[in-house]
Amino acid sequence: MRVLNIYDGPERVYPGLGSVPSVVYYLAKSLAKKGVEVTIVERRWQGTEYREEFDGIIFERFDLKISSNKSNEETVAREIRKFTGLTKFILDRFVFALKVSKYIDYDNFDVIHVHLPFSSNILINLNRKLRKKMIYTAHVGEERKRFGLSKDSPFLLKVFSPDLYLVKRVAKTVVLNEPLRKKLVEKGIPEKKLEVIPNGVCVEEFNIPREKIEIVKRKYDIEGTVVMFAGTVTPRKGVEHLIKAGEILKDEEVLFLVVGPLDIDKEYAKKVIEYVKNKEINAKFTGVVPYEDLKALYSACDIFVLPSFEEGDPIALKEALASGKPLIGSNVGGIPMQIRDGWNGFLVEPANEKQLAEKIRYLVENEEERVKMGERSRELAKKEFDWKKIAERYIEVYKSIL
Repeated sequence: MRVLNIYDGPERVYPGLGSVPSVVYYLAKSLAKKGVEVTIVERRWQGTEYREEFDGIIFERFDLKISSNKSNEETVAREIRKFTGLTKFILDRFVFALKVSKYIDYDNFDVIHVHLPFSSNILINLNRKLRKKMIYTAHVGEERKRFGLSKDSPFLLKVFSPDLYLVKRVAKTVVLNEPLRKKLVEKGIPEKKLEVIPNGVCVEEFNIPREKIEIVKRKYDIEGTVVMFAGTVTPRKGVEHLIKAGEILKDEEVLFLVVGPLDIDKEYAKKVIEYVKNKEINAKFTGVVPYEDLKALYSACDIFVLPSFEEGDPIALKEALASGKPLIGSNVGGIPMQIRDGWNGFLVEPANEKQLAEKIRYLVENEEERVKMGERSRELAKKEFDWKKIAERYIEVYKSIL
């Protein structure tokens, strides 16, 4: 079976360079190990070759001189805020789609697997034959907004949702959680065109040696009981409510470690950091850290918390699972797939810092239960979310459209 993956995001497809490119990479690598011939098409990033092969994956890359060729230098959210950025964004994706369309020989690939809706929507109109062999994985965090399902969705997305347009036209769509599948069925998408497959995690990569954990603790100056969050410091992730839970727990000897970019919503991040200073909360903001350090930080923490308002299927939670940590997360989106309430952690309501603080306090004060829950988390990661198992589920989806 020959599978072509198309990725037109602002990051190189490689581990640790973003959630979606990491997912694309690990899925491709796992498929290749199972005998699938996998090709990934992306832009040619600075320092990369036009064509190369490693980990069993063939990479084909095209020059695009409109947007930056430095991985992670731009984000879609920042690009489309201004008219000039939006124009550049549309032109960039159109040129990418043209180059991909010329590259694809219809008979050379059994499946076309796309991961973002922008160039893909252009591609299915440039070459309509591709629709019947195309699969779309909707890597969507802000589900209700992106699919125009919310009253708070921008007017433009209510009029035209790129994701919904693509879902209606491709052979199959993979969504990351059951609630979104149900919403799409309510929107008129036939059930037979939808599959629910969560993201995976490479469990063995999170067997971190004790000496590496100690090195990263010293590097980031962390000690005592550590409650960790990893993700973008944005309103959607609920970081301010984690910090307010930290304010409630000021008398506990707990460090709140916030790991992730601070420049996606600079005003929000500044507000949260100022709140920490004014209230003298024991919290540390690391900003972006190298991926190898991030892996070790999961092991260095005692509790992992994700207090989001909306999530598709968060990678950070899976990495904390694989690291054997007890989890606390909001009861939204794909989070309940990873947290079995009372078994390997706790589910809380979004924006409820009192409930969040209560669950954190329980785990801080009950070390034996904390350890047991962590062991169950790793067990769950191996049993349900290892990339080997996720790849097998994708192969079944591929076979269904051949």
